[in-house]
Amino acid sequence: MGCLNSTGQFSHWFGNIHLSGPCNRSCYFCIGQHMMALDSLNNLEKFPLDGICEFINKCQEHSVTEINITGTNTDPLLYKYPLALQDILRDEIPNVKIGIRTNGALATKLPWVWQSYDKASISIPSFNPELYRKTMGNGEPPDLKAIIKLKPEMPIKINIVLCPETLNDIPNTLNILADTGIKKVNLREPYGQPHIGSPLSNPISERLGMPVYNWKGMDVTYWDVHYVEVESVNLYANGTVSETYPITKGHAPTGEVKSQENFLKSGRQQKQWLG
Repeated sequence: MGCLNSTGQFSHWFGNIHLSGPCNRSCYFCIGQHMMALDSLNNLEKFPLDGICEFINKCQEHSVTEINITGTNTDPLLYKYPLALQDILRDEIPNVKIGIRTNGALATKLPWVWQSYDKASISIPSFNPELYRKTMGNGEPPDLKAIIKLKPEMPIKINIVLCPETLNDIPNTLNILADTGIKKVNLREPYGQPHIGSPLSNPISERLGMPVYNWKGMDVTYWDVHYVEVESVNLYANGTVSETYPITKGHAPTGEVKSQENFLKSGRQQKQWLG
């Protein structure tokens, strides 16, 4: 996230709660490495979260109908109090839909947590184990069929992060997703990485300024975080609340993106990786 055309003129319809802490993957494109002011923070065992009251107030002001639990540098399935956090959000924002944006690695190990969400977004750059590790740093592609079985009625969107290593594998990834029964996919341009551009042609429509394609009946959207026409309410691990989509600008009062000299070329600092 870090759109360049965010001037406050687009509508707010969702909010994001960005957790911070150790992670079970080490994606070289992790947006957390562009927000080092948050990197030393760990709120995975904190409840209530700093800034949660202001965040809820801003969501109410903007009539937000959806809140997503995500992370700047960690995976939200590592958070220790997901049900308590959801209770607060549902009490204060009636009829809100609560989603999770995750790598999916822990979904089948925490079925009661997974089933508590209304919707989900899972990042899978490739189902090829070698390509997956090249981009996600470690681990194996999640068992998508097993995840779907946990809550078959849950809407699941897959984020295919656009990476040079996996670009030629995208048709294969899309075919696997279609065969698995996935209905929505984002081809996501990562922040702070070389621009790839849409790998597909002949869009059938447009959504939030982004082209939409049909791939074997799936709704596939090219999602360029720099130019998508949307705003959001965001809560960060330091308690800061912003009301614009570019999270690299909203995480600190100055919007400072600090030097990344402490990061390895392959991704986040080794000491923050789990497993």
